[in-house]
Amino acid sequence: MVARERLSIDFGWRFHLGDDEDVSGGVGGADPSVYTKAGRAVGAVWPDFDDSKWREIDLPHDWVVELGFDAKADRWHGYAPVGREWPSTSIGWYRKTFNLPQSDEGRRLSIEFDGVFRHSIVWLNSHRLGGHLSGYTSFRYDITDYANYGGQNVLVVRVDARAFELWSYEGAGIYRHVWLVKTDPLHVAQWGTFVTSTVQKRPGQVRAEVTIKTSIANECDVNAPCTLVSTILDAEGKVVAEAQTSNMVVEAWENRQVVQQVTVNDPSLWSIEVPHLYRLITTVRKGPGLVDTYHTTFGIRTIRFDADRGFFLNGKQIKIKGLCCHQDHAGLGVALPDAVQEFRIRRLKEMGGNAYRCAHNPPT
Repeated sequence: MVARERLSIDFGWRFHLGDDEDVSGGVGGADPSVYTKAGRAVGAVWPDFDDSKWREIDLPHDWVVELGFDAKADRWHGYAPVGREWPSTSIGWYRKTFNLPQSDEGRRLSIEFDGVFRHSIVWLNSHRLGGHLSGYTSFRYDITDYANYGGQNVLVVRVDARAFELWSYEGAGIYRHVWLVKTDPLHVAQWGTFVTSTVQKRPGQVRAEVTIKTSIANECDVNAPCTLVSTILDAEGKVVAEAQTSNMVVEAWENRQVVQQVTVNDPSLWSIEVPHLYRLITTVRKGPGLVDTYHTTFGIRTIRFDADRGFFLNGKQIKIKGLCCHQDHAGLGVALPDAVQEFRIRRLKEMGGNAYRCAHNPPT
C-alpha cells in the first residue's frame, strides 16, 4: 500500500449554471430533509441523476468571467451580472464521478478544496458532507465513511455567489484546485508541520537552530506506537540534519504534537537574489513499516526592523519595493492556471519589485 497519495481531481467535471427545481431538488427550500438525509436526496444530488446535458469542464473554473457585463450591476465587482439581484447567474452546480479501488478500504480519505467562491454545499453519494461560507479559505471533508470502495462515487457541489466579501471582482465557482487525499489512519495531520529557525553567528561559524513541530493524527479505534523521523535536505538533495523520536504512542483518535530540534551548520540563507529552500521530509513508522511521508519546504533567514534604518534581511538593509495585487487577472477572472501566477511574479520582479501583497484574504 502507498503511504500517502494526494491526487488532483481537477478534470472531468460537469457544470450547470442556475438553480431550477429539476436540478436543485428543493435545496434551499422549506424541506431540508431532501438534501440532508441519506436516501432522501433528489435532483442533482442523487448519484443516478442524468447530467449528460451539463457542460464538460476542468478546474479551476470561474463562470462569471464568461457572463459579459451589465450596466445595472455593481461597479465595484466589474459590472458582472452576479449578486442577489441576479439569482439565475449567481448559483452553479458541479458534479464529478470517479472510481475508488477496493484496496482503499481501511485508509482515511478526504477531499480538499483550495477555494470555492462563495457559499458551497458538498455531497458525496447523496450524503451531505457540509457547507463552507468563505470564498477565500480552503476546506476539507473526510469521506472515509461515505465512499463506495471498488465502485463509482459521485461528488456534487452547489455554489452560491449571491453574497460578496470584497468590493472588487471576485468571480464564482470552484476556482482553485481540488484534491483527493489518501492516508493510513496514522498520518501527519493536514498542514501538520511547522518549521522555524534562529541563526547564530560566531567567529568562523554560522549555524541555524531549527525547530520542527509535527502534528500526528491517529484516526482509528486502536492506540498506535510509532516512530517519527524528520530529515532536512538542501537544494541539492543532500541530508544536512535529522531528528528521530521513537517509542511514542499516539492514542486512538488523538492528534499529538511532537517538537524536535536540529542544527544546520553553515546554512544557505534565503535571500531575494538567491531564494534557497530546504526540504523537510517527515516519515512516520509503525514498527518496521512506513505508514506516511510528508514534505515541507522552508527557508532559513533573519529579518529585523529598525526604527531609523528600516528593514534588514540577513543583516543587509533592503528597500522594500512592494506591489499590491488582487487575485484576479485581467481577462481571465480568478480561475488562474498556476503558470499565470508564475508569469505575474516573474514580470513584477523584472519591474524591480521585491515584495508582494496578495489582496485581503488567503491567496491560492
